[in-house]
Amino acid sequence: MRAATPSDLADISRIMNYPPEPPMATLLGGDRASRLGELFVRNGASIALAHTTVAVLDDAVVGVLDCGSQYGVRLTAGRLLRMLPHILVILGPVTPRAVYGMWLRQRVQFEGQPDAFPIAELYVDVVLRNHGIGGRLLQHAEALAHRSGASRICLETGITNPARRLYERHGYRVVATKADTRYQRLTGSPGRVLMSKDI
Repeated sequence: MRAATPSDLADISRIMNYPPEPPMATLLGGDRASRLGELFVRNGASIALAHTTVAVLDDAVVGVLDCGSQYGVRLTAGRLLRMLPHILVILGPVTPRAVYGMWLRQRVQFEGQPDAFPIAELYVDVVLRNHGIGGRLLQHAEALAHRSGASRICLETGITNPARRLYERHGYRVVATKADTRYQRLTGSPGRVLMSKDI
């Protein structure tokens, strides 16, 4: 484990966006979803590099952990305006569908948990999943949370995300669920869960 650097951004983007998360792939199409995710990583809208740790194996970045800051803080109005021309080029004819999908996504997302240390993002290279890397990243996040003085750590994920099993094995429990039938019709995902663990 080590702190992420700007030179890691290409690897971070690859791990986070190839393949894209199923709800985004269903909403936008796989290529568009990956390209949009890449744009967000490059512009600091989906990770906070200062809060990001990478897992390294044989000098290759194989996992990404962004914790200690909430995701929503990163997508400022100014950042969104700077990215808007690129977003419109990537989305093209699916822009109205994407805007509607993002509005629906807000209906299934959770507000920040001010009393808990947040895990904003946790990804493992798709070819190395189920090899203990995700568990090591969770342990690292918990150590950071403990050092920060937090008594609880939380994360949010899709209801049907297979990574839920990893979180549950490490003691995280679902404390809230948000579902929306329109979001499910558009993305194939029923919604999201908030998971928490006392530390």
